[in-house]
Amino acid sequence: MSLEIVTLLYFACLFGTLFLGLPVAFALGGTGVVFAAIAEPRALMAIPSAFYSTPWDAVLVTVPLFLFMGSLIRYSGIADAAYDAVYKLIGHIPGGLAIGTVQVCTIFAAITGITPPATITMGQISYPSMMRYKYSRKIAIGSIGAGGALGALIPPSVPFIFYGLLANASIGKLFLAGLLPGIMLATFYGIYIGLRCKFQPELGPPIPAEKKFSRREKAQSLLGIWPFGLLIIIVLGSIWGGITTPAEAAAFGATSALLLNLFNGRLTTQVFKDSLATTLKLTGMGLWILIGANIFLNIFNTLGSQELITNAVLAMPGGTTGILLLMMLIILLLGMVMDDWAIIMLCTPLFLPIIELLGVDKIWFGVLFIVNIQIAYLTPPFGFVLFWIKSILPKDVGWGDVYGSVGPFVILQIIGLGLIFIFPSIATWLPNLFE
Repeated sequence: MSLEIVTLLYFACLFGTLFLGLPVAFALGGTGVVFAAIAEPRALMAIPSAFYSTPWDAVLVTVPLFLFMGSLIRYSGIADAAYDAVYKLIGHIPGGLAIGTVQVCTIFAAITGITPPATITMGQISYPSMMRYKYSRKIAIGSIGAGGALGALIPPSVPFIFYGLLANASIGKLFLAGLLPGIMLATFYGIYIGLRCKFQPELGPPIPAEKKFSRREKAQSLLGIWPFGLLIIIVLGSIWGGITTPAEAAAFGATSALLLNLFNGRLTTQVFKDSLATTLKLTGMGLWILIGANIFLNIFNTLGSQELITNAVLAMPGGTTGILLLMMLIILLLGMVMDDWAIIMLCTPLFLPIIELLGVDKIWFGVLFIVNIQIAYLTPPFGFVLFWIKSILPKDVGWGDVYGSVGPFVILQIIGLGLIFIFPSIATWLPNLFE
């Protein structure tokens, strides 16, 4: 049987098992084991090493620490204080509460590194408030989803950690590279909401005129969000300032989040148990997917399929631009049926040899990759953020409301991706500045 047919069957087996509902880790690893047993039995010797060597990479220490920090932040009360501040500061302008939701999600992303905390927490806080002031469901749900998805891009981003590990790229540089694109997208969301609600005030009416707040009340509300600034300085400032490694910064951040909950009287036994359980579940899921992906790719390389794919892609018309656009399309399509960690662990090792042969900056490509995954978070049928939002919204909110709310924000994400593609300095300027 020719290598081309074997490679096609290899991917057909993977996606067939995924569509049948097999967990991603088992679909990846199982496909590799089956094809190794049939085509290259000696490759089975590499499987035990995947189990024992994969989890011991030092970079992976940051993952449970950032996840633990993000889980604790959900219960700390910071989000309530931040939303109260934006309510008092910009609630009086059209769409102000939705713009504020995006802003809080942006800051939330800067201290959690993942999307669930901001999405779930802000959905529980901001959605009832926006409904109380007669906001359109589309604007309310869309702002929560788009803001929550920023957790994948704005540092400390856990997807960047996995990408950096697989691409052998600097985690600190990736964190710097994701900052400006994340702020750019958050700004796009705010401008869109503000302009649309200005011309269609019924979509996001301002809070009643009688609910005015004094300057003192506004200043006090801003003082209430000092923990946000402290955590950002501890985590990101220490990394970018060269004071700590990402792992050390993650440890400081997790400890600070723990002390913050204790200081605010929120550190109950149940909160501690729930945070540990969430961290263990997500970390375990990520490690199993990483092990499965390593098995899949080791067998893939042993069969010679990686060289076949690399040569086929490099022979495509369109040059570097055409190849990169094809990669972006593949990531976007995979995002509609697979979770983000699985996509990173599957595609990064497949694409990286091609990227290196083309001489493409791995940092810039990493930002394109993660922005594309962020788009996938909001695209049906398998957009993770859509599922999280639906899980915390009232039962009268249907899937049609959720899917219909994210269209404009997906368009803005695609525009942002295009700008980063055309102007790489949006992603590379800060990393180059701190070299």
